Amino acid sequence: MRYPSVAVARAMALSGALAPPVFVASAIAAALATPGYSSVDTALSALAGPGAPHAWIIGVGFASYAILVQPIGPLLYAVTGRGRLGRAVWGFVVAYGTGGFLAAIFRTAHADPVLWGVSEGAVHGAVARVSFAGILLLMVVVPWALRREPSWRTWRRFSLTMAVLSVALLVPFELDAWPEGRGLVQRGFFLSTMAWVEVTSLRLFRLSGARAS
Repeated sequence: MRYPSVAVARAMALSGALAPPVFVASAIAAALATPGYSSVDTALSALAGPGAPHAWIIGVGFASYAILVQPIGPLLYAVTGRGRLGRAVWGFVVAYGTGGFLAAIFRTAHADPVLWGVSEGAVHGAVARVSFAGILLLMVVVPWALRREPSWRTWRRFSLTMAVLSVALLVPFELDAWPEGRGLVQRGFFLSTMAWVEVTSLRLFRLSGARAS
C-alpha cells in the first residue's frame, strides 16, 4: 500500500482528530438530557442503560467515534512500515473502533440474553474491553515501532505517558475501588486515550504536510 495523497491523508487524519470532540459533545449532551444523572459516580454507559430517556445520544457518540477513528489505521500502517507490524497496528485500530461501535449496540445493565444465554450487558462489557485492549496496544506498540525515528521522540514519550495513565485509571475502575468516583475514573481513562487519538491524528496531519513540502 502506498501512502495516500496529501489531500486524502489530511482528510483521514482530520477524521481521527474529529472523533474525540464529537464523542465529548455527545457525552455532555446525553448527561444533561438525563434527569438525576451524576457524572461523578456513574459510568457513561449508564446513559444508554435501562430507563435512559435519550439513550440514542450516547449511542450516536460511541458509533460516530468508532467510525471517525478508523482512517488513522491505514495512516499508522504506512508510517510503521507496511509489514506485519503495520498490519497488526491497523488491526488494533479496527478492534478499538469495532469494540466501541458494538458497545453502542449492546447496552450495559440489560439482562436480556442475546447469544447462547449471554446477556446484553455481558456482551457490552466484553466488547468494551476489546476496544480498550486495542487502544492500549496502540499506545505501546506504535512508539516501539517508531523507536528509531528521532522526529517521533517527543510523541513517543507522550504516548507512553498516556498508556501508563490510562492503565493507572483503568485498574481501579475495573476493581470498582472507588464507587463514589466511578464516573470520574472512567472519564479519566476515556480522556487519556482520546488525547492519544487527538495528538496522534494531528501528528499524522502535520506529517502529510511535511511529505508535501
